[in-house]
Amino acid sequence: MLPEKQYVISKLRKVLLDLLSVYTPSGEEFKARRVFEDLSSWLGIKLKVTPTGSFYLGEGSQLLLASHIDTVPGEIEVREENGTIYGRGAVDAKGPLAAMIVAAWMAKLEGRKITVSALADEELSSRGARELASSGRRFKFAVIGEPTSTSNIAVEYRGSLHLDVTCRGESSHSSSAQSNLIVELCKRVLEVYRGPAGYDEVSIVPTIFRAGDALNVTPAEAYLHLDVRYSHKVSFEGFFPKLKEAFSQCDVRVVDHTPPVKADVNGELVKALMRAMVRQGIRPKLVRKRGTSDMNILSSITDEVVAYGPGDSTLEHTYKEKISLEELYIGAMVYKRLIDEICGNLDCSH
Repeated sequence: MLPEKQYVISKLRKVLLDLLSVYTPSGEEFKARRVFEDLSSWLGIKLKVTPTGSFYLGEGSQLLLASHIDTVPGEIEVREENGTIYGRGAVDAKGPLAAMIVAAWMAKLEGRKITVSALADEELSSRGARELASSGRRFKFAVIGEPTSTSNIAVEYRGSLHLDVTCRGESSHSSSAQSNLIVELCKRVLEVYRGPAGYDEVSIVPTIFRAGDALNVTPAEAYLHLDVRYSHKVSFEGFFPKLKEAFSQCDVRVVDHTPPVKADVNGELVKALMRAMVRQGIRPKLVRKRGTSDMNILSSITDEVVAYGPGDSTLEHTYKEKISLEELYIGAMVYKRLIDEICGNLDCSH
């Protein structure tokens, strides 16, 4: 029998407020160690801490509930008002993480073992997810805890390609220079630039540009960073050589390449999650996300993967992050009912 709603909400409130009490921008995840040690003891769930500053609660190989403990920079006062909790990470993604932890606790009361991971560095280079992907561990199913506004299931994320472009030329006095590296590089940027448009269209967006160090001298070197996003319908081999060719006289370095991911919408996991949502009175909707997440990386260690979690996704990375206790409860119960669905067909005792 499930615990009473108000008892579950009290657990959710405590877990989320504890997580929010520690400011953990990417790179500072270890600050949350004491919080996880206390949660492990309080909830009676085994804890493991890894070198990246990722935290694992529980031990099960059938279902992984994976969220992240790091946040974008910028503190927000932690407070609760009228059943709503405010704080950096309340939406992205300590809210989904809290719901996952409480769902795993409810499952443990029934003898079911589920692994919950609070991964590090998701907002930068996903060191926690990459560490897990290379660890040799595998799971039958994985749910990524990202805010999908409770009623949405994210079944697709675009891939990302980060490029450092360094161009060199001759510096001259600006009053007599016959060429200008800034101008030449800007021309090339305008040639390749593709602003965000249709989901399946490649976006190529410059995010950093640095050149010059004197007021009256044209630069001898210029640096550009490009953020490229593309869907699974786009061939990497189809667009990358052309992009690289546009900067053929420069040094082009791939900083990171994370391929796109698409869930099997007819698979067991999507169907089980939809049933769990319907049991909570939610009409499920399948959505595609324009960004890239740990789902892209962790798809390699599981048979099926999706992303789902409580929280208004439009509040991510803003100074208005907040989540209601009702949203948290819905998310936790959907996770719990998903566990019931999965463990009804698989042995979750190990």
